[in-house]
Amino acid sequence: MPFIMKNKTLCFFLCLISTVEAYTQSNNLSSSPYSLYGLGLKNELSTGASNALGKTGIAHKSNEFINNLNPASLSSIPSNRFLFDVGVNFQKETLQENSNEEPRFNANFSNMAFAFPITKKSGFGITLIPFTNVGYDILGLETEIEGSNDIFTSTIFGSGGLNEIKASYGYALTDKLSLGLNASNLFGKIDENETDIFENTILNITEENFYNGFRIGGGFQYSVKDNITVGGIINLPTYLKGDQTKTTSLLYYEPIITEEDIDSFKLPLELGVGFQTIINKKLLLNLDLKRNFWDSTNQEDNIGTYVDQSIIGFGAEYTHNKNGHKYWQRIRFRSGFNFDNGNLAINDNRVNNTAFTIGLGLPFKKSSSSMINIGYTYGQKGQITNGLIQENYHQISVNLSLEGIWFLKRYLD
Repeated sequence: MPFIMKNKTLCFFLCLISTVEAYTQSNNLSSSPYSLYGLGLKNELSTGASNALGKTGIAHKSNEFINNLNPASLSSIPSNRFLFDVGVNFQKETLQENSNEEPRFNANFSNMAFAFPITKKSGFGITLIPFTNVGYDILGLETEIEGSNDIFTSTIFGSGGLNEIKASYGYALTDKLSLGLNASNLFGKIDENETDIFENTILNITEENFYNGFRIGGGFQYSVKDNITVGGIINLPTYLKGDQTKTTSLLYYEPIITEEDIDSFKLPLELGVGFQTIINKKLLLNLDLKRNFWDSTNQEDNIGTYVDQSIIGFGAEYTHNKNGHKYWQRIRFRSGFNFDNGNLAINDNRVNNTAFTIGLGLPFKKSSSSMINIGYTYGQKGQITNGLIQENYHQISVNLSLEGIWFLKRYLD
């Protein structure tokens, strides 16, 4: 009996492949001054419903949408199903320093992913998502020339970031226990352009910093009861190799271009554990705890030190009746909370991040898990005191999570 693939699923797959190259060159999703440090701000957006659930989902199975937070979840993809997820992000930030405020706005794609079952017990998926985001500008910075009272003025712009393309595999070892592995290729470019002005002299310095490397991780999910699941993840430490192309130009002179290797950047060991329970088939509760061991990397920035990081997230989802005849009964109502004490200490003050989330899952039709996942986040990063900048942000994430029937048997009379 021949097998056929539905045309719409094939179109989505081809769309994913054709846009990868363009997407990886346009992932500047941040205007935060804290993206100045290291490789930029770590992206916390993910696929499916997790963005509105306090960024949680370590114990969430991939039976309805792609869960990028734990590879073990892929073992639960239903047979003959093809899952596809594409997202976009909008963010408005207000930076506060003393009595000064500055608004900024960003919008871009946030992820693309697809996943499918290999056997009844295993599944495979690929996700392309920003890993870090860089977007900062420093205007009118005045610096005294060493050995004199003269001052030059600098303007500095930074942009870019790293992308992650991750292949994940999940396998159900038993009816209750699933294991997963993932391998990631991290790559990207961070640009910095500095213009120094002293009297009638203008010096321009452009740095293009390229990073790449691989990372291995894994996870598990265990069903304690039909309505209780626990999960865990690990991402191993790794080094990202870097090289730099630097262009220095002075007015009326030929630019000088140099290429050199730069120090590798070390990513730390990351551990996480998650809990999920479903009450009366209507209320889903998630709790995630993560710990990133930055102290062991022994890395410092110009004015900041990397420190061990703890993240706690809580999420709740209410659905009146997933199989209800009325549309409103099938809508998913979500909310969550996330606190990150930060991996960077500036003058012994941590740059922490507190976020509250709400959202909706709007289903397409009763017989399918396809839906539009909308999440809104209000967050606050940093603080005004101790010389830091407080960043208040509003973020809207929209994910189109689609389920297609991949292979069908054609029966002949």
